[in-house]
Amino acid sequence: MIVELSAFYVDVVKDRLYTFAPKSAGRRAAQTALWRIGEAMTRLLAPIMSFTCDEAWQYLPKVDSRPASVHMATFPTTKDILGSHDVAKEDPQQKADWTTLLSIRDQVLKPLEEARAKGEIGKSLEAQVELTASDPLYGVLERHQTDLRYLFIVSHVSLERGSGNGSGSLQVEVSRAAGQKCERCWNYSTRVGEDLKYSTVCERCAPALRELEGGDDTTISN
Repeated sequence: MIVELSAFYVDVVKDRLYTFAPKSAGRRAAQTALWRIGEAMTRLLAPIMSFTCDEAWQYLPKVDSRPASVHMATFPTTKDILGSHDVAKEDPQQKADWTTLLSIRDQVLKPLEEARAKGEIGKSLEAQVELTASDPLYGVLERHQTDLRYLFIVSHVSLERGSGNGSGSLQVEVSRAAGQKCERCWNYSTRVGEDLKYSTVCERCAPALRELEGGDDTTISN
């Protein structure tokens, strides 16, 4: 719970939970995952933390078929956790990718901390990361390129293919992020101010605000 959830998963999905539009697939998927994780952990811990888990049970999203007390529920099944018996319990490719990505994340966090210690950046969102990787690392990073900024909790990540001989070498460069700080998500972007209606937010937050307010004005400055 501390290492995998608090220090990693929950930390990474905060951005989408706080800033994505309510109907976005990313935000709803994270909410569903957290709900299933929360319910499974509450059931599993109930015999040990009986009063705490029974109280937590009352705050979980209501389901008609759920017993009134966690102590009347069974331990979670595969379907309870994954949502369906048809979902594979384990995806070898996904597992291999995430083993690699978590290793790379550790390598990125070190220079980020060094840049913070030198006063070059404050929070990690003030940084941008440049990765140069050779295969097989490059292939993994390319498959997940759009999610790397969220994985490292920085404002921008660029990826270049290295000239290595297949040894999987990786070079990490950290610098201060370009652009202005979005007042809503705190990410830095060179596109802050493009939207005339929401001039202090980035290109991700403007559509989210428009959805929240139910507007359809898409005026963008040239």
